[in-house]
Amino acid sequence: MMILIIKGGMFAFLLILAAVWDVRKREIPDTISLLLMITGLLAIDPWNAFSGLVMTGLPYFLAAILIHRDNCFSIGGGDIKLMAACGFVLGTPLGAMQSVISLTLAVIAGLCIRLSSKSKKLNSITLPLAPFFCAGGIFSYMALLLSAII
Repeated sequence: MMILIIKGGMFAFLLILAAVWDVRKREIPDTISLLLMITGLLAIDPWNAFSGLVMTGLPYFLAAILIHRDNCFSIGGGDIKLMAACGFVLGTPLGAMQSVISLTLAVIAGLCIRLSSKSKKLNSITLPLAPFFCAGGIFSYMALLLSAII
């Protein structure tokens, strides 16, 4: 149990670091994703970790390819790598949970910004996604800890 708490603390710290970095510079350093992968090696279930990496990262990769536009919505490479690393730490089910929570929060924030904005264009809103991935990842890891306790 202690190793899960340590892993969770490192996971949360790195996600918060990614969120702050993304808000300030609009990029996520590869080092953070690499450190998340290393964190995932603590108490690893290899099958769940590697399936989580693919199943959590792949949808963001496909979305980035399929909806890339010059001045519109796009998902960056840092977001893809961050979510793949989170999937490695969380595994497939909790990686999916993180995605649902994160994207729901991002849509709500985007709608709130849109409603308070004078611009009528929906694609004029740009949001760094790492803060939402951070919130979703921490909530998902808390679900992992609660399931380990119960």
